[in-house]
Amino acid sequence: MDPILGRAAFHIGFYIAFVAGVMLFFLEKGTAEYVITQFSLAIGLVYLLVVALLVRWGRSRER
Repeated sequence: MDPILGRAAFHIGFYIAFVAGVMLFFLEKGTAEYVITQFSLAIGLVYLLVVALLVRWGRSRER
């Protein structure tokens, strides 16, 4: 994976997860917005995990 592409993907995932995590502190529990924000946080974290695994996998293939 190109380092610039990996860095950009990481920034996108971090932005999604960070914003959703911060928003959880300000939203009222039990509302639709809270549930959607939880899903957004989960999607952001899964995306970050996939990007990290792809970067590691790409590094091991280059050797």
